[in-house]
Amino acid sequence: MKLKLIHKLLIAMFVCTTVVLVLITLVTRASIGRGFMDFLQNQERNRLELLVPELATWYAEHGSWEELVDDPRQFYYLMFLAIPQEAETRLAPGPGRGQREGRRGQGFPGAGPPAGRGPAGEQRLGNGPGGGPGGRIAFGQRVFLLDAAKAPVIGEVPADFDENYLLPVEADGQVAGWLGIALIRNFSLPEEEAFISRLRDNLLLGLGIGLAVAALLAWLLARHLSRPIKAVAEGIRSVAGGDFATRLETGGSDEIARLSEDVNRLSAALGEHEAVRKRVMSDIAHELRTPLAIISGELEAMSDGIRPLDKTQLNSVHDEVRHLAVLVDDLHNLAMTDAGALAYKMAPVNFNDLVQLAIDSFAGPANEKNLDIEYTGTDRTISLHGDEKRLRQLLHNLLDNSVRYTDAGGRISVALSTRGQLARLLISDSAPGASVEECEHMFERLYRMEASRNRNSGGSGLGLAICRNIVEAHGGQIDAQPGPDGGLLITTTLPLDS
Repeated sequence: MKLKLIHKLLIAMFVCTTVVLVLITLVTRASIGRGFMDFLQNQERNRLELLVPELATWYAEHGSWEELVDDPRQFYYLMFLAIPQEAETRLAPGPGRGQREGRRGQGFPGAGPPAGRGPAGEQRLGNGPGGGPGGRIAFGQRVFLLDAAKAPVIGEVPADFDENYLLPVEADGQVAGWLGIALIRNFSLPEEEAFISRLRDNLLLGLGIGLAVAALLAWLLARHLSRPIKAVAEGIRSVAGGDFATRLETGGSDEIARLSEDVNRLSAALGEHEAVRKRVMSDIAHELRTPLAIISGELEAMSDGIRPLDKTQLNSVHDEVRHLAVLVDDLHNLAMTDAGALAYKMAPVNFNDLVQLAIDSFAGPANEKNLDIEYTGTDRTISLHGDEKRLRQLLHNLLDNSVRYTDAGGRISVALSTRGQLARLLISDSAPGASVEECEHMFERLYRMEASRNRNSGGSGLGLAICRNIVEAHGGQIDAQPGPDGGLLITTTLPLDS
């Protein structure tokens, strides 16, 4: 089954969102227990810091830890006085701070090592102070004291304890000992386990809600993104079907909007080309029909005896055949240049010589019309990288256009120069002239100005179109504009051979 674009977008966005949500959930679930344990341990370490000043004062008064070793109840009594006790972690029943004096060498009646203490950090029920049904090992049961050399004084030190967690006990500017607490390894209180379980269940619930929202948002976003793409696809199908009037909405500045603009430009260009094609086909049909009709009429007249079969009549038919042959040849050359099928053999060419030879070849036809051809050259040798045969054809068509359409007794001016890295050829003739609008269409196929460029002048209307293709194939430009002598000025620029 082939998926539509909206389905592909939907699946891609939903899969990406699902992967991210699942990863976040798994990482969070895995870190909840560790994070909560770290929180509890930091809380206990902060509470333990309250005992450090009491121990420092005690050590300053006694000078060693020996008395605590002999009577551990004093240690637990100091802890009872220094650290606020909560009901579930109370160290031992006994007097409040009012009996603080008991710590000064007399101990505290009823205080002592908690009963039922196992290995430090073990999570189990305790029967001593701070223990109770359902409780973990009390805070006081996990506290231990080391001397300055980190040898145990009171309490059991876990084998894997990190020394970075020890708190220094300083007296008279010297470290007298180290205070630590066994880290919590796991949870056994039902309340704590329930809390962690609720957090993890809430994460799963959040994951489910997140996936549902992600699916909805992915569908809405996929539909939003696929709608303009679908419109572009429909527009392209319309253009492919020949509807060149199709135009798409181009709101926005993203890639899809630019694509719509490109489709509109393509549609407009194809519409223009289609109009030109129809006009060219109509013009070609007209150009072919006219000489064929004349030839057919002449032959029928001579066949029926209406006109004599003599040299004059045959010459008339021959002229029409020659005009038809010129038109067919020009159509062939134009088709070849349009398709890029003409073989261009590029080589260094002396453009000065080509221009001079072309002017000399038109001396005869110019004299027949009493036209004066003026040539202004340059002393610099102009070398082009081009096809000599096609450049000859270019010059022939340009000069033939001027000689053919300039009124008898007129003048044709040819000027060759350079400007930067370009060769510049100007051909200007006298009346009849051309308007700016007519000059814009001068290089179109079969274009003729109404007043002067008609088939009676012998041209096919394709010569200048062929010139444009040859110039563009050589990397140059050609344009026409009203000339200073009342006729037409054609400017051709070609890049010099570097």
